[in-house]
Amino acid sequence: MSIAKTLRKALPLLILAAAAVGFVILRATGPTAPPPETSERVWQVRGMIVEPGTYRPTLELYGRTSSPQTAVLRAAIEGEIDAVPARTGHVVAAGALLVRVDPSETRLNLEQREADLREAEAAVESERLRAETDRRTLQREQALLQIAQRAVDRTRDLRARNLGSEAELDEAQRNLEQARVTVDARQQAIGEAPSRLAQAEARVQRARAAAERARIDLSRTEIRAGSAARVVEVHVSPGERLRVGDPLVRLYALDDIEIRASLPEVVLPRITALLARGYPLQAEALVGGHPVQASLDRLAGETRSGEAGISALFHVTEGAAGLPLNRFVNLRLSLPEEAGSVVVPFESLYGRDQVYRVIDGRMQGLSVERLGEVTDATGRTQALVRHPELRAGDVLVATRLPNAVDGLRVEVELNGPDERG
Repeated sequence: MSIAKTLRKALPLLILAAAAVGFVILRATGPTAPPPETSERVWQVRGMIVEPGTYRPTLELYGRTSSPQTAVLRAAIEGEIDAVPARTGHVVAAGALLVRVDPSETRLNLEQREADLREAEAAVESERLRAETDRRTLQREQALLQIAQRAVDRTRDLRARNLGSEAELDEAQRNLEQARVTVDARQQAIGEAPSRLAQAEARVQRARAAAERARIDLSRTEIRAGSAARVVEVHVSPGERLRVGDPLVRLYALDDIEIRASLPEVVLPRITALLARGYPLQAEALVGGHPVQASLDRLAGETRSGEAGISALFHVTEGAAGLPLNRFVNLRLSLPEEAGSVVVPFESLYGRDQVYRVIDGRMQGLSVERLGEVTDATGRTQALVRHPELRAGDVLVATRLPNAVDGLRVEVELNGPDERG
């Protein structure tokens, strides 16, 4: 009985052990499944066929208008403002009246200075007449001196012969000395005549300068535009009392308008070289529906705060009349033609100067030279690049991929003829 109980208890364990052994035998002797195949993902991209050629690139620049001839006209005289024809925003011709000051005070001052001048001129003439009179009088006084000398000689001779008195001799001697003093004074007056005349002429020059200054002040009662200009701001109104130095009108010359635009650092060496060779660099813009033509004149001497690069200063040659100061302008600068260049859509550019060429279904990165932009007849703007390895018929990726790397496998769908770069 004990053996039978033991067998009944061990039977489930024996069954489980037999099942486990059978499972191991079946797994070891069963067929082996093939390993799963791994497949590389192929990215669908659009492509363009490279067509090198000679193209004229352009650069799109952003700038603002300014003028080196911006001036604040200030009062040069005192007085009350009589009229202010100038208005903010007016375009005025050369010589146009801007502000008029009441001329009453300056006219009276001019009359006084002219009277001073006439008085000084009369004093000069008086000095000339005095000098001439002194010279004629000196001759008579010298004759009287000779007479007095002879009288002394006769009186002394008579006194020596006891025919004359000592008093007579003293009187003759006194007359002689008086004649000598008179002659000496006249000679001194004649000697001082050039100095007195020079002083009188100096007073004439001062009076003439004061009169001329008064005439200038009278002309300054009318403030006029020196050239064709646009009025930016008017600081005064009729009836105000002006002091010397008070601001009147701020304006700028229409024939000297500039556009200051920042140049990208990458094109700065090319622009500098072209300017050094004297190559004419022309730019155009459309401002308020009006065409504007400008030429690159020079580069700025400093980089202002907030600017990324050196600024270029363009002189406006056409369309300046419609340009106010500090107006934003979108300029398109034309550069010389570039041989061996390729027009590509901006979707082909990764970063600033990276494109991908497709070789054997895989992407190959190239660092190209950015030459500028090209705008076709339809107004579409594309990038102009160049690389010595780009050949006609090469295919470039024209799709922006977020994971673009060298060797990435792609399947290219070429653009139609109307979509090629």
